[in-house]
Amino acid sequence: MKASIITAVLSTAIFASAAHADSMDDQLKSALQDICYSSLSNSTLELRKTAQSYRLSMKKVANGVVCNGNDIGTFAAENGADRTANLIRTYQEGNVQVQDLVKSSAKTKPKA
Repeated sequence: MKASIITAVLSTAIFASAAHADSMDDQLKSALQDICYSSLSNSTLELRKTAQSYRLSMKKVANGVVCNGNDIGTFAAENGADRTANLIRTYQEGNVQVQDLVKSSAKTKPKA
């Protein structure tokens, strides 16, 4: 008798956690879709508000969200949303350009 009660309780708990996991997956899917759609709006304000509504930083959005197989910055740029693409690029990691100003200015100075 105790074994059947324990089994019933465990199976109910497993079923409840599986149902909860499915709802979380739907919520995550909805959040990612909303972020992708807002990147297409070409409104930086809308993109920021959407990210904030899901408690995501722009850095996490720029480096973690993939829309249609592309990172979100490329996705926005390919669809003509230049303002949001530029905003996203400012938060993406790995876009560092270093220019040696001393070396380049030495080349342009005439010798005396």
